[in-house]
Amino acid sequence: MSNPINSKENESRLSHITNSIRESYEKHGGIKHLEEPCLPSKKEVGKLVKLLSTIMFPGFYEEATGDKNHLEGYLLAQCSNALECLSDLIQKSLRHECKDGIDCTRPEGECWDQAVEVSYLLLESIPEIREVVNLDIKAAYDGDPAANSYYEVVLSYPSVRAILVYRLAHFLELQEVPYIPRMMSEFIHEKTGIDIHPGAEIGPGFFIDHGTGVVIGCTSVLGKNVKFYQHVTLGALSLSNVDKIRKAKKKRHPTVEDDVTIYAGSTILGGRTVIHKGSVIGGNVWLTRSVPPYTTVTFDSPYLIFKQKDKKVEKYVIDYQI
Repeated sequence: MSNPINSKENESRLSHITNSIRESYEKHGGIKHLEEPCLPSKKEVGKLVKLLSTIMFPGFYEEATGDKNHLEGYLLAQCSNALECLSDLIQKSLRHECKDGIDCTRPEGECWDQAVEVSYLLLESIPEIREVVNLDIKAAYDGDPAANSYYEVVLSYPSVRAILVYRLAHFLELQEVPYIPRMMSEFIHEKTGIDIHPGAEIGPGFFIDHGTGVVIGCTSVLGKNVKFYQHVTLGALSLSNVDKIRKAKKKRHPTVEDDVTIYAGSTILGGRTVIHKGSVIGGNVWLTRSVPPYTTVTFDSPYLIFKQKDKKVEKYVIDYQI
């Protein structure tokens, strides 16, 4: 049987398709970066996240040496791989972000030197980052009666992994590394359904129970020992002049102070909105104004209508007490 793809008619059709696609590039853009330094690779960012996660918690995200005598050599190899991977990604980001592009007038090797230095700074900060993440893990264990051990929390809780990657990405965001922090956040967002912008400021002891659908915007500020449930949003109010707001770098997302709990489905918007210390926000609450300290915010439950198909159904007493 002849291959229909190789027929003259279909070759002509494919040629027409490729010409149309090329014309769309010229009309709408999208390939300018091909003429500039290489973009950082999403695949390599995924590799970086796995390497750093393994360094943070060896043996949890992939097999590690079981012999303490070999631990130093194992860590040396992992850190060396992470240093090379991260340095390459940062260099590509810096070069691509450079206004001069491939005709950059900076001294040769300056981007690479900067990339290596930032990579070393991150690796040197891992002990401190681990200390904070351990407080997040403790918060998860203390905050969820279903958790049987710290091991279970690290191995199976998506929120722990999302927060771990956020704290690494946040460090790079503070170093003003282009692209990579957000790419790390989006990599773990795809895996967990939890969207934490690396620019957000989050104190220790943060726990997201269940986690799916949580969104934390880039100018959000969270204090210590904050607890979220699934589908909580810390967002910005709709803006009419996005470019102006972007340049002004105004705070657009809420502040949540220490010891606040926010239940499932709640949406809190606006840079001036502050949820003060010790408050509790009930499920499905919509907030665009601040809440005083130690305040519980709920709304009246909607009416529920029960319709029975069988009129002979026995009477049941429903106890709503917990």
